[in-house]
Amino acid sequence: MMVFILFTIWALGLLVLFTDPKRTSIRWACATACIGGGGFLSAVIDETIMPLWADAFTMNAGTEQTLLFLSRLSSFICQVGLPYSFLMFAVHSAEFLTRRTKLIAQFAALCLPALMLAITPIYPVLAFNYWIMVAWVIPFFLIACTLLIVQYRNEKDPLVKKNSFFTNVLIIVPLFFVFIFIYIMRIQNDYEAWRYNMLVVAIQFILIVAISLKYGFLGVRLRVEKRRLDSTLRALTSGAQIINHTIKNEVGKISLYADRIESYAEETNQPNLKEDALVLLQSSQHMLDMMNRIQNQLRDVELRESPSAPGEIIKQVIQNLKPYMEKQQVLVECELDESLHLYGDPVQLREILTNLCMNAIEAMKSGGKLTLQLFLSNRHLVIAVADTGTGISKENLPHVLDPFFSTKRTGQNFGLGLSYCYNVMQKHQGMLEIYSEPGKGTTVFLFFPKKRVITSSAQTEGRI
Repeated sequence: MMVFILFTIWALGLLVLFTDPKRTSIRWACATACIGGGGFLSAVIDETIMPLWADAFTMNAGTEQTLLFLSRLSSFICQVGLPYSFLMFAVHSAEFLTRRTKLIAQFAALCLPALMLAITPIYPVLAFNYWIMVAWVIPFFLIACTLLIVQYRNEKDPLVKKNSFFTNVLIIVPLFFVFIFIYIMRIQNDYEAWRYNMLVVAIQFILIVAISLKYGFLGVRLRVEKRRLDSTLRALTSGAQIINHTIKNEVGKISLYADRIESYAEETNQPNLKEDALVLLQSSQHMLDMMNRIQNQLRDVELRESPSAPGEIIKQVIQNLKPYMEKQQVLVECELDESLHLYGDPVQLREILTNLCMNAIEAMKSGGKLTLQLFLSNRHLVIAVADTGTGISKENLPHVLDPFFSTKRTGQNFGLGLSYCYNVMQKHQGMLEIYSEPGKGTTVFLFFPKKRVITSSAQTEGRI
């Protein structure tokens, strides 16, 4: 069991590291997991490796001393390094701190672990003064928690904010119990309470997997729904091509014979028959138009990328939809950072925003307010389209991106608009998130990766 817990902690740390190894906060998160596993490594050496070695081989004094030293050293690194690495994770996660402040904190906080190294005997017996430990470990923990909570409260990006909430819960709460069992209980001379950490880590692991599947944790985002939707769109795209080809052939035959019937009715002076033939021709043309619309919205999107100004595109969309807004008595409010420029497909972006704005207008049949926001967060360029309409029920919300799913009961709606928007965002390596509450409205967020944002230096070099 101890070995399983050890490898679980280290595997989680490495998994987090591989998500974004260039980010300092992610590297410190990995370090926190690996250092925290040091305590379990010490127990594995003492309770598993040494007894097995003694049973299988004749353990000489040198081997035993080496293993004992590694055990004591692992325990020391865990107890001294865990509060420091957790504080550094929080410091480097706090975007409101300057780089200079972070570096000062990093080196200043290192003095206390260095002090413990100077005053703590490690071998042959690891002898901590836990009153001194608690005197700096608890402040480190409280400062780290404060920084993480302040960063969460200051975050503007709703996707990052949601991820930060679950990250804070999954790190702060388990470490609270870990610190109690490692430090506080040892002041009370209970040196076996650390074993409860196995239960803490097991529960934490289960919660991390469950939450990562749905929401994400420290950049680990396993979206089963996304994979299902991607495969559905691919299947529908190829299937629609086959169906369209078949229907067009058959409708072509109907149109040909209807045209012959119309000619025959005119030659023989049969107005009723001619009228019936015209109905057939109109119906066949309507079927072709409908199939073409479905085909256009399901086809694989090909981006024609170029530098663009999303603020200008939003203004154009609002101008084009102004007659619909006036008819529905919808007020428009914009909060746009017009200095932002994006490398992407401006035509597809305009089509996405038109779809989202039309959905919002149609949801406010008795009037309301449409709010559009454009801003830059720490990780994304974000466009938000919010309405005060009827909202989407909890039953329908998980299905709104599914092709052909629609809450609108009109003959002109095929339930493909949001699927198309999702498809375009995927092509931009971005994300589309929908938040809605019945009776209070809906907000759709478009998240473009920050690497697509064109910096001021690139603009001056002539890219825009």
